Amino acid sequence: MAESSPFDGEPVKRPVQRSDALAFIIACQQDPATGTAFLGEDAAGIEAELDGLDQPWLRNLRTVEQDGTILAACTVDWDPEPSLAWVHGPWGAPEQVDRHGAALVAAVCDAVPAGVERFEMCGHVANGSMADLATGLGWTATEVNYAMVVPASTAARWADPAAPSEQPAPVRRREPVRIRPAEPADIGLLEPLHTAEFGEAYATAAQLLSRHHTVVAEDSTGAVLGYAAGSLQDDGQAYVDFTAVLPGARRHGVGRRLVIGLAERLLAAGDPGMLHLTVRESRAAAHALYLSLGMRQDAALRGYRGPRVTARRPG
Repeated sequence: MAESSPFDGEPVKRPVQRSDALAFIIACQQDPATGTAFLGEDAAGIEAELDGLDQPWLRNLRTVEQDGTILAACTVDWDPEPSLAWVHGPWGAPEQVDRHGAALVAAVCDAVPAGVERFEMCGHVANGSMADLATGLGWTATEVNYAMVVPASTAARWADPAAPSEQPAPVRRREPVRIRPAEPADIGLLEPLHTAEFGEAYATAAQLLSRHHTVVAEDSTGAVLGYAAGSLQDDGQAYVDFTAVLPGARRHGVGRRLVIGLAERLLAAGDPGMLHLTVRESRAAAHALYLSLGMRQDAALRGYRGPRVTARRPG
């Protein structure tokens, strides 16, 4: 059970049933204007994702209620490395998030260890309440990211040279490119590329080897040209999390080879129904690549990042 919090004169604390909390979150996730990008829309998938968080979501859940009905809710997850916390929510009708969102975020921040000082939340661009909340908190908005998706059955055909393609294959590099699993010895090459492309991302370069399926592309001399890393989420779906190619190796089909090679490994590791990824709005070439592979744009997302929020105390 979680406890509801009496923010701004709201009802006193009382236990919150898991089933009630799940029903509320699932209902909010059905609407881009009230959902978080960290979870999907499928009820079973949402529950699996919440249960798969590193921290117990129900224990960290904070809610606002009235007459036994949940009006707004928020929970949090964090990882000491790379010292980042993810705010899930706040969920609720826009007027409830406008009223209680800042207090809910402050409440879940209180649950996060003091050593973690970077926080992030993410939602559909239609979630105006989250955007307004982030502005009020002084958090910075990220670039818009497009969520792309493709059936696993389509991704399974990418590696087949005989499979039809919507666009002509890109010009190939003169030297052959080999895709192989990343090895511990690659970390010194992956780290600067990962940092340059993704900055303080939700996974460190070391975690690409320990927590993700990661492949690298190398030329005939063994020089690494780029990498792609992905994972199978708790809801069973496959995600391409990171893809980066050295500037001098771009526009030669290396990115395509990396995505295809990673997709092969993800599909072999599980039985996902869909393959997902996100691409920044400014990455027009990458966006075109994913469309050429048969992926469709599913949503436009924006993240918000900032420091710990402290609750305002009366008096």
